[in-house]
Amino acid sequence: MRGWDYNTFWVGEYWVRHFTFDSLEDYLDYLRKAQTHEAFARGLLASQAGSEEFTLSESLDKAMELCQFGWHDGFNDLVALVEKVKRSLDIKIDPNRTFHDYVGFAPDVKAYLEGSPLTMINKPVVHKPLVTIYMNTSYAGNEPRERIYARGAIALAAAEALELMGFMVDLRLFEMSYVDKDIHFSEYRLKMPDERVNLQKLYFPLCHPAWVRRLNFRLIETSPDMTDAWAGCYGIPAETPMIKMVLGLEDGDILVPTIDEMKLEGADVLADAAKLFARVNVGLPPDKQLVLR
Repeated sequence: MRGWDYNTFWVGEYWVRHFTFDSLEDYLDYLRKAQTHEAFARGLLASQAGSEEFTLSESLDKAMELCQFGWHDGFNDLVALVEKVKRSLDIKIDPNRTFHDYVGFAPDVKAYLEGSPLTMINKPVVHKPLVTIYMNTSYAGNEPRERIYARGAIALAAAEALELMGFMVDLRLFEMSYVDKDIHFSEYRLKMPDERVNLQKLYFPLCHPAWVRRLNFRLIETSPDMTDAWAGCYGIPAETPMIKMVLGLEDGDILVPTIDEMKLEGADVLADAAKLFARVNVGLPPDKQLVLR
């Protein structure tokens, strides 16, 4: 069974082309096998012709390799940036209390040697509330790398902080762009709600320009029934009203939109974090807000 799907549907007067991918591996497998649509066959393919300066990658093949195995160049810098944001948050950490029991996940040797009947370490079953974050990983062609990187790092810090606060986080990454009344929408299931944030896996999709400027461009080039209009511009990143319309989101749902729409600067990560956290806080209880000290 293939790990991807494609369908089309109308939303009002907009025609939506919708891809879903169950994993990075399924996405990369599709991109390697898919054929270029004839609308893109008459000129240079942006996924391959993009410069190294624009995409931070030597080629489409190299970009897919980086995506598959993790982008290691600068990874330590990302971890440091995520930790800086998390340290600046004024949050209540969910305590991970344990107790002694007849059964559990680990033995207590000391209790066993003392003859106690409660020789196992256990912890109470906690029903964690679910937080769903929708994030459009797309951005404009003139978006500088610093702002792309900052938004990704802050989003990862937010997801990790919410997990520390006792939430399950469903991070729903997608790309949505449009040309006239034609919308291209792709979803990526890269993190399950009960799965902890994996910085190594999410680094490339959230922080590397080639995620959009090589991989997503290649997806557009191979999508069914594309038109010459798409070949000319590869689409405009969708903003909040269009995203809410397609996804059916309400005012209390958490949406991380384009970098430009949030007015991120990429210079002061904490100033940018405050802007992104304001988007996340609309879906959190009053006593569980992401607030900087």
